[in-house]
Amino acid sequence: MANVTNLEKKLVKLIETEKPCAIALTGEWGVGKTHLWNEIRDNNGKSFSGKKYAYVSLFGLDSLASLKSAIAIEVHKSVGVSDSIWKKDILKPTKKFLSSLTGSSIGTTSDVRIGLNLGNNIITSVVFSHLKNTLVCLDDIERKSDSLPMSEILGLINYLRNERKCQILMITHDEESEDKEYFDKNKEKVFDEVLILDDSLSIIKREISDVETFPIYEKFYQNMDVRNLRFYQRVQKVYQEIIKYSSSLSKLSKEEILRQILIIKLVNDIPKVLDIDMKELELYFSEDGLDDRLDIFLKNDDEALKANVRTKKDDVEKNLSKFYPNFRMKGWTEVVIELITNIDIDSEKFEKTLNQDLINEQDLENDREKEILITEHHSLNAGENFDKRLFESSLKQIGRENLTNLSFYCNTLKQNGEIALSIHLEGLVKDYIRRKVSESSDYWHKEKWYFFGIESYDIFYDYLVQVVKDRKLEIKQRNDINLICEAFKRFYQSGYNSEELYEAMRDIQEDDLKAVLWQPIDNERDRKQYIRKILQHPVFRFRKIVQIIFTNETILSDRTWILVDINYRKNILFSPFQPSILLLKSEELRGWIIKLLRERIVEKPSTKAAIENWLEYSNNLKNLNS
Repeated sequence: MANVTNLEKKLVKLIETEKPCAIALTGEWGVGKTHLWNEIRDNNGKSFSGKKYAYVSLFGLDSLASLKSAIAIEVHKSVGVSDSIWKKDILKPTKKFLSSLTGSSIGTTSDVRIGLNLGNNIITSVVFSHLKNTLVCLDDIERKSDSLPMSEILGLINYLRNERKCQILMITHDEESEDKEYFDKNKEKVFDEVLILDDSLSIIKREISDVETFPIYEKFYQNMDVRNLRFYQRVQKVYQEIIKYSSSLSKLSKEEILRQILIIKLVNDIPKVLDIDMKELELYFSEDGLDDRLDIFLKNDDEALKANVRTKKDDVEKNLSKFYPNFRMKGWTEVVIELITNIDIDSEKFEKTLNQDLINEQDLENDREKEILITEHHSLNAGENFDKRLFESSLKQIGRENLTNLSFYCNTLKQNGEIALSIHLEGLVKDYIRRKVSESSDYWHKEKWYFFGIESYDIFYDYLVQVVKDRKLEIKQRNDINLICEAFKRFYQSGYNSEELYEAMRDIQEDDLKAVLWQPIDNERDRKQYIRKILQHPVFRFRKIVQIIFTNETILSDRTWILVDINYRKNILFSPFQPSILLLKSEELRGWIIKLLRERIVEKPSTKAAIENWLEYSNNLKNLNS
């Protein structure tokens, strides 16, 4: 095995000796063998000057005679009139004869191939008598016709080297085949050198010529073991097509775009590397996660199949993590796929993603400013206007940093004598705490605000505890349907139960359920899965003791119901004079949902087929896996 630099030196040295030799250059398909040879010739003109040269692609050649003729014609084209042997056009009579048979002039290799079957013997006998001291490159061996066996090719190479004193380079790839098997058995008898190109990174670097993004190519190359030069050329073409749309793309944006292109093109162009196709890539790595998409892509309830899918996803994610940990199809993914599949860019998607990325880039710039300030503080060498710069930087970190760090900034300003700035910053942080606690119960937990525990110098924890306490009391006093909607959506997205809202959630009424049922969700295709999740929420695992009376054989329910945990059995007393029954809360909810679904059919008649089919398959939502 050899790297590119060593291969270049070796090949040039062999050519410069002018001694007869046969060299095989091999490597995996697309690694850049032909590209390397062309670069060597272009960069070493002095070493190749004056040589008779024939480059012949074996693509489609079907006989030894056709191969000999192609070599001869290419040599004739490559020499100048100063060569005494070739000063006279020795092929002129032959070409004239072939022209009379084919009805066209013969001038190039492709022209000659038109009449190969008519005049191969004539051409071969004329030109091969003059073929000496020639450099011959045979390429595309794997694309030859099956009627041209490898044994005849190697026999010709052996003849050219030993009898005609030529230098021959044969370029072939190492894919398993009958020809490869014959080559391996006989290469020691025919070739002086068998060189293997197994490291094409330097070729790719010269081809890409982009210092800013090359480290990403390099990481992909080293970790994903993809050496195909054509693959990287195609990736670069897509990348250039995207970045030309805007001059304001940040370095962060460009890097993310390139990472996404590399992964998506890998799956699209060379699916065997990860052993998945584009549909599987979307299933595994869409932003909403695998579990929420299994029921969409798998049209059955085979849990074993779902387990196999998860296992395969884990394997693919493990392989990808070497290049892109926690890869998800988001952000620039839509733009990349649009260009690859539709050969066009959706300008609206592009602008939306670009604007979001500019926000991210601004966050990074803010972080850089903060790091400079922290360095100044700990180095005991605070710069000019340090307190003012710290205050302005801290304002940008509200909502991005934990309360421990924000406490540190407030205390630093206070100790430096900037009391007003410290109080101002503290007030803005408290405003943010109060707003987020009011918006979402996610922010009721200290883990949302403190990543590594609470430090002794913290000034916000007691305030947070009080704000959460006040918010819970407020919710208990009034039924906040927006908060209930958010709680059900959170359970659908992440499985979080929102136990702090159980009382409000379990007492939900039919009118409020309608708002919960039809609230917007991230992926509207998952609406059925969302409704199933509502029915499965633990808050509905309750039984209601319902007192009933019989009037004209009609059951009338008492409006005052007692909620009892589903596992609670003791001390449930039923009056013999006031018969009672037990009903599941989820059954009541199921009835409401069916009613709301039928109302949706009336509102939107085009939903009838989808809703009625689902109700039929799920036995009116009793089988939640359907």
